[in-house]
Amino acid sequence: MIGLSISIGSGQNGGQRSGNRSLTLSGLIDGAARPGSASGITAAFSDGFPIQSLSWGMTPGGTEFGTGASPQDFSSADTGLFDAPGLLHVTARAAGRSYSLSVPIRTAPPVFLTPPAFAAPLYKIGEAVEVSLGTVDAAPATLTVASFTLDGEDRQSGLAGLAWSSAGETAWGRAGVLRLQARAESSGGVVLSAPVTARLGDAPRAFSAADWSVDETGVRIAALPDDGNVPITNIRYRIDGGPDRSVNGVTDFALADYGDIQIRAVNALGIGAWSDTKTRIAQTPTLSIEAAPLLAEVAAVEGNTLTATAGPVSGGPSSRTWQWYRGTAAISGATGESYMLQPADIGQRIKVRQIETPSGGTPVTRDSAVSPVVVALNFQAQDNGDGTFGITYADGARSTVEFVLSQPTVYAGSFNLDLAALETGPICLVQPALSGTPAVGAALSATPFLWVYPEALGALSVSSGWRRNETVLAGESGSTHTVTAADAGTDLQYIETGTQSGAAAPVTAASPSVRIGEAAAVLSGVSGTRSAAGQITVTLSTDWGEGTIFYVVTGGAAPSAAQIAAGTGADGTPLAVPYRGSMPVVAAGPQTLTISGLAEPISATVHLVQQTGSGVQSVPVSTARIASPVTSGYSPQSSASALAWWDASDEATITHAAGAVSQIADKIGTAHLTGTGTTGVGASDVNGLNTIVMDGTSDYLATAGVYPFPADGNWVLTIIADIGAVNDYMDSLFSAEFGSVNAYLRASSSVYFAGKLYVGAANQAVSPQIGAGLHTVQIVADKENNVARCFVDGEEVFTLAYPTAVDSPVVQFFRFGTSKNLGGKFLEVFIDSDTGTQAGALAFATKKWAL
Repeated sequence: MIGLSISIGSGQNGGQRSGNRSLTLSGLIDGAARPGSASGITAAFSDGFPIQSLSWGMTPGGTEFGTGASPQDFSSADTGLFDAPGLLHVTARAAGRSYSLSVPIRTAPPVFLTPPAFAAPLYKIGEAVEVSLGTVDAAPATLTVASFTLDGEDRQSGLAGLAWSSAGETAWGRAGVLRLQARAESSGGVVLSAPVTARLGDAPRAFSAADWSVDETGVRIAALPDDGNVPITNIRYRIDGGPDRSVNGVTDFALADYGDIQIRAVNALGIGAWSDTKTRIAQTPTLSIEAAPLLAEVAAVEGNTLTATAGPVSGGPSSRTWQWYRGTAAISGATGESYMLQPADIGQRIKVRQIETPSGGTPVTRDSAVSPVVVALNFQAQDNGDGTFGITYADGARSTVEFVLSQPTVYAGSFNLDLAALETGPICLVQPALSGTPAVGAALSATPFLWVYPEALGALSVSSGWRRNETVLAGESGSTHTVTAADAGTDLQYIETGTQSGAAAPVTAASPSVRIGEAAAVLSGVSGTRSAAGQITVTLSTDWGEGTIFYVVTGGAAPSAAQIAAGTGADGTPLAVPYRGSMPVVAAGPQTLTISGLAEPISATVHLVQQTGSGVQSVPVSTARIASPVTSGYSPQSSASALAWWDASDEATITHAAGAVSQIADKIGTAHLTGTGTTGVGASDVNGLNTIVMDGTSDYLATAGVYPFPADGNWVLTIIADIGAVNDYMDSLFSAEFGSVNAYLRASSSVYFAGKLYVGAANQAVSPQIGAGLHTVQIVADKENNVARCFVDGEEVFTLAYPTAVDSPVVQFFRFGTSKNLGGKFLEVFIDSDTGTQAGALAFATKKWAL
């Protein structure tokens, strides 16, 4: 009970005052009389003057509750004092004066509005524990700690205000529960709060050796260590002192790795110490190669390729590698499943070793049977002086060899001879064009063709003749033909047929055809431009002042004169207006043709031919490719149709160790390139941008399991590269292999990069030749128009028929096959499925690399 003194002078609450004397009450609670008992309340004057008499009641001056002398103890006998709420009126008399005061009678005990609370539900041993005592509805009231215990043991003496230090406590082996209860006291009574609790604990102990074990599957938990009075929620582990990893639970867990393993437990208060180490050792699978690998049945001739078929493997999974041997010596770099026989192999026997390696185990090997002794190719060509060459080579040779002629000029060139094809009969390598005037009465002359033939099939007999519109002219032989009236308006060709007694069949070759007719117009000075949106203006000149100029506008292959006049593309499909049309010629000289209504963006060539009234057609002419201006700021990053992008200037996409490249990431997809090369060296910069140096011996980059070209066959491939050393005519800047329709861009020379594109069954040499140095090479595969086009530094160098989509699963750069590697620098490559992006892609590459 708290003692309070209320002093009320005369004139207050109906009382009176004399000088500084006032009436006071002692023993009140919160300035009020508490119901239930008045024991301890006394009255007195402030100056100590004796009180002659007292009265107290419910009304001023009343005696309902009693009378007495001073000092007066309002004892419990005064039961009427607290029967009802209201005011207690006290009147004191002395020296003929009355002094009065009144105080409230409080009848209700306090009520907790908010309970006492701990500042946190969980505490770690050693931390300070803070509490609050809550709030009550009666103010003022006194709030005190009624009880503060740890696991039922009193800790109230350790409280400093509303804080308690847990230093020195230990939670091991006990529940660790803190319990707090508060007391509220006012004149209306004393109330105890409901008790509240918090937990005192610690981080878990370390796992003991008996708590856990390791086996082939991973880690098994037999028991959890002491949790420090706070439940363990997770287990963490590390292998060989490596990164700390989470199990996300407290159960057994699987492991794929092996080594020294440690674990520790986690609860809400922290992480326990690492356990002692237990070592997990991989069980080595018992592998067996059940049968020796087999070599394909190919003759052991220099240049032929041996291919291995693996023997079956039992005993579990493994990874396979190969090693080829020359005698007993391993052949450096020969680690694929096929191997091309080299000059160094002559006189030796070749075998292959199949190597199977289980995960974490020791490799198992098995060798194939050895090949027969390798013999030299012994390729020889005997010039017979009449345009024929007798060829000899080792039996069973199946390689392709390069056959080079420098003289006479009409036959000069580099030719790839497939010995497997040559073995069945003669091959005609060159069919020179006819000379002379293609007009009635004039003579056409032919140059004998260039033939090569296998001498093993007997002597070569060559017969000659002529044919008109694919029909052989009876009685015509020799290298000269006089044009007759019957030839007018037809196509004439000189033909030769090569026959050998041992050949499968005679082989006939024909010269380029010559159209016979009256003098044809000559069109010259052709140029064209996009003059407005959807409009092309073409200017040219003609030396023939009559007839009609026909035109077609196409992005595909070049059509013939007859197709242009008929308004079709190169495949014979009719073109719609305005992509075909005509204009009359009324006078020789300059002509202007305006074509409007074309769809944007424009990317096409205008092909033209002049036809006279008698049907004679000029030689077709064409503009350069006309394209709409690039306004979109094309980039592979922003193009919605881009499929893959490999950029050596973005060094963050290149994975390498000390400059040795192992991968360049696809910046917009998942077709990452793997392989080898060198980067991060000063010599690899081009105009300040990083490149990857390709050594021409073993370096290459290839897609790994992700085919980047679309199934519909429409795509633009843009390659920015510095072409370097060539050591084989099959060295390729780009190759798409191992499908039913492949594509390659090969050197086509063993000393420099001339350039020859193969798409499916079609191929064409680049003209002019590409050569060494920095180039932007683009291949536009337009399946929609059945044509493939090749651009070098923005100039279209040729077109090819493209009837079937390329479907090769492996795409390589700077290599063909497994050993034909091109030297140089890889700068950037990207692929787009929109064939109309060729010009924009070129502009992007030119600006970026300052070409």
